[in-house]
Amino acid sequence: MVWSLILKTEKCSFGLFQECEASLKHKTEFISKLEAKAQSMTETIQTLENKYRQSESNRVTAEQKKREVDMQAAQVEEQANSIEGDLKVEREWRMSLQETMQNDRERISKLQTEIGQLKIIAQKYAQLQEDYYTLKDHSLEQEHTLEELGCQLRDSKLQISDLKEEINKNRPEGAWVKDNSSTNCKTCNKEFNLTRRRHHCRNCGEIFCNACSENSVSLPSSAKPVRVCDDCYMLLAGRL
Repeated sequence: MVWSLILKTEKCSFGLFQECEASLKHKTEFISKLEAKAQSMTETIQTLENKYRQSESNRVTAEQKKREVDMQAAQVEEQANSIEGDLKVEREWRMSLQETMQNDRERISKLQTEIGQLKIIAQKYAQLQEDYYTLKDHSLEQEHTLEELGCQLRDSKLQISDLKEEINKNRPEGAWVKDNSSTNCKTCNKEFNLTRRRHHCRNCGEIFCNACSENSVSLPSSAKPVRVCDDCYMLLAGRL
């Protein structure tokens, strides 16, 4: 009985031992698997850490590149603003030049018109100058002719004065020509009318207009100066 119990006990113990051994083997295999998984996870974590460090490095590099790109973009924007300002100034300068050119064209057109007018004026001036010199020559000729006529007129007046003096010697002093016997002035031959009246010369007695008998002179027969004609005035003034 005891032996059977012992045998049963041993069987039970052996069974337990086998079960424990199987369980231990199973746990050992499980631990091995867990260790393998842990090793795999460690490697994965290491790989992830490496990738993280690489990503962080890439991120830092990207941020640095981003800052560089931002700086370059700011420089490009500043250059673009500067170029835009230069373009605006150049555009305004070009518009100013176009306006100046337009004004210059209008001024040139006006000047060309004025030049054409001045050419016409110059031609007219040359023609007028030529006419002036021609008229001047004619004027000089006429002056010479007038001088000659003046000399002849002076000689004629002297002859007339001499004749009048001879006539007056034969005419009694104070003998006047009748008014109705003369219709024209003795000197200028202008016709008498309501405005051009007759006047007797107190020396020769002939009838003259007012313009040809404006002078007054004293005569032996009068106490005060009396009206005489121009010829008698010259004759009497020459005797004084």
